[in-house]
Amino acid sequence: MPKTITKKFTIYDLEDLKKDDELCNKIYEKFWLYDESNTNAWQDENLHSFETFAKRLHMKLESWTLSGSEDDCARDYIELIPDDSFYALDNNNYKRLLKNYEGIGYYMCEDLKIFTLKLLDKEEYKVLDESSTNKFIKEIQNRMLRLWYDDQASHYSKRSFLNSVELNDYKFYEDGTLYKEGSDES
Repeated sequence: MPKTITKKFTIYDLEDLKKDDELCNKIYEKFWLYDESNTNAWQDENLHSFETFAKRLHMKLESWTLSGSEDDCARDYIELIPDDSFYALDNNNYKRLLKNYEGIGYYMCEDLKIFTLKLLDKEEYKVLDESSTNKFIKEIQNRMLRLWYDDQASHYSKRSFLNSVELNDYKFYEDGTLYKEGSDES
């Protein structure tokens, strides 16, 4: 004669996570921080913003290595390579190029525009010779890295995790595994 066995299990939702920091941290780490499938959906948009901005200034985003966080950044870099016409431009040319620049409409485009215009207002960049040009390029590369790290930190933050839990109405088993409706095993 067949037997029916009912298994009880506990699932946790957003309200449970808000009440229990230890549980929240455990699930946050497993589901959000250490899950390799959790990547920042805006990464491609970020890189496209960098490429578009570089092109506007007659440069090319030649190569890059970018990690998920500033903690893992020992080998991270962004390399901008000027094209031949880059060296024919002066401070005022760059200001004109950026005056109405919108890029792809993503916030990084606006940030890079404002940052670069402020650079161009500095005395050391009024005349762009070889030395100041190299420093100018390096400052833009560093700003791109800063924007990348800030965006990654935002994505992987606990606040972003909790927003995602709320938005998607996620529920979890105690070990941090995502509960799927209709599933009866952890």
